[in-house]
Amino acid sequence: MPSVTRPGRRNAAHRETVTAKVADAVERLLLDGHGYTSIGVQRIAEEAGIARSSFYLNFPDKSALLIAIAESATADLFAAAGTWAQFGFTDLEMLERTITGILAQQREHAPLLAAVVELAAYDDEVAGFWRSRVGAFIELLAERIEEGQRSGTIERSLDPSTTAAWVTWGTERLIAQHVADRPESDDQLLANGLSRAIWSTLGRNPGG
Repeated sequence: MPSVTRPGRRNAAHRETVTAKVADAVERLLLDGHGYTSIGVQRIAEEAGIARSSFYLNFPDKSALLIAIAESATADLFAAAGTWAQFGFTDLEMLERTITGILAQQREHAPLLAAVVELAAYDDEVAGFWRSRVGAFIELLAERIEEGQRSGTIERSLDPSTTAAWVTWGTERLIAQHVADRPESDDQLLANGLSRAIWSTLGRNPGG
């Protein structure tokens, strides 16, 4: 009986397979100490077990590859942060659990995320991706701060946009630095302290 799988679905499935192989290959190479800019396409293709031509069929260049991998690797991280902002904004314990989860995700993909930050300093495409990724959460957090101000649960003197950006970018940089310098055994201490610092910034009492 002939296959009824549509070409578009086959192509999408093939792309997902190639992307997964390449993503795993890149993360292995980064974990081995290779800098992202020093890893050639041929080396990535060999590590992934695909032809060089297959790489270029799926990714126009290494910037596009890094963006695709980072988008997938950070999906759970941003989803967890978004869930807290939307549904657990008045829950300190949920904030601490969210930060704990973000720490775990950062440790799992630390070399990859470090590569994103490094390339974002001089690659406009990567920089635009990361600013957009983080910026979407900043907008959501600013909206929730405004709602809290209207309801009287958040200090009205805070500027929502500035506060949201400071909390988000500050948290992103602090967690990255912590993962680079500190052992995993210190993660819970950071999650506890950071969640209460954010809580206090929003004008709330960590004990209440």
